[in-house]
Amino acid sequence: MRILALYVAREFLKLFGFLVVGFVAIFTLFDFIEKVDNFLEAEVPGSTMLSYFLLQVPEVTTLMVPMAVLMASVLSLGLMAKKNEVVAVKSSGVSMFRFSLPIIMVSVVLALGVAMVNEIVLPQTKSRTNYIWNVRVEKQPGKLFQKEKFWYKGQNSIYQVGFYQPESQSLSDVTYYRFSNDFNLSQRLDAKRGRYVNGRWVFFDGMLQQRLPGGGYTTQVFDELTLKLPERPQDFTRLSKPSEEMSLGELARYVSKVQAKGFDPLKQRVDLQAKLAFPFVCLIMALIGIPLALFKEKGRFLAPAVVIGLGLALLYWVAFGYSRSIFGYSGVLPPIFAVWLPNVLFGLVGVYLFANVRQ
Repeated sequence: MRILALYVAREFLKLFGFLVVGFVAIFTLFDFIEKVDNFLEAEVPGSTMLSYFLLQVPEVTTLMVPMAVLMASVLSLGLMAKKNEVVAVKSSGVSMFRFSLPIIMVSVVLALGVAMVNEIVLPQTKSRTNYIWNVRVEKQPGKLFQKEKFWYKGQNSIYQVGFYQPESQSLSDVTYYRFSNDFNLSQRLDAKRGRYVNGRWVFFDGMLQQRLPGGGYTTQVFDELTLKLPERPQDFTRLSKPSEEMSLGELARYVSKVQAKGFDPLKQRVDLQAKLAFPFVCLIMALIGIPLALFKEKGRFLAPAVVIGLGLALLYWVAFGYSRSIFGYSGVLPPIFAVWLPNVLFGLVGVYLFANVRQ
């Protein structure tokens, strides 16, 4: 059995490696064709352009691994069936579950590998590629990745912010200084929280001090105060670090901090679940690909299995993306249900197909 398991794993990995390299190369080629004009118009050096596409390889690889697992499962077992190797295995009394178990185990290892790359490598490479594209190509201002305890200079004003939550357009522990044209302090506001609502800032639990024309200041303590200020949420948005540039640990800590401040980081909670759920796709694709390859003996279903496998993989990506954005980001479903729903549904499909394979 050990020899058979090594043979199945070797055949699977040979096709898997070839497919991953092919998928990544095709994706990179089309991405290059689409973006090369932007790089040339921005007069970005060739070395920077090369760095951009090389730094994208880890991300593209993790995206292509589940598809490669599915197709390698279908093709490796389908080709074995065509050579009557599956019939020989059955005649020797080995169940199809035991026969395909090496592929399942390799898929689990690949899922762990994807999780490690997402945690260790992608936050760094994604930060770099975003910088190259946004700053060097699109000529956007450089980002200062900070969401807490920062200063921001506005129009004749300075903000001291304890915490900024971009999704709810909210500030916490904020102090606002407004200056006259001769740089004298004309207004100071201290508030526990602030939120942008209908074109105005609404501040809560604070104190407003304003300079009088003859000198001195008036003081107003408030529970809620609405002010029309020139600064908008998008002025602070560039200070925020996106979820894709954070590791799982960073994102979890950020969610905890935001919740401790009294805000609901819905988008980040959804993204956190997505980081946890995505690696399991490798196992799900294996559970779908194996029964498709073994649906009929002697590989007579190989061509339809390839087509159906590609269709199911595409359907999964659509379901995963739409479930996260429509049900998750909008708050229709709790993040854990919105993100894991496609995994559960397609996982059940895979288990059902696997259970109906002739043993």
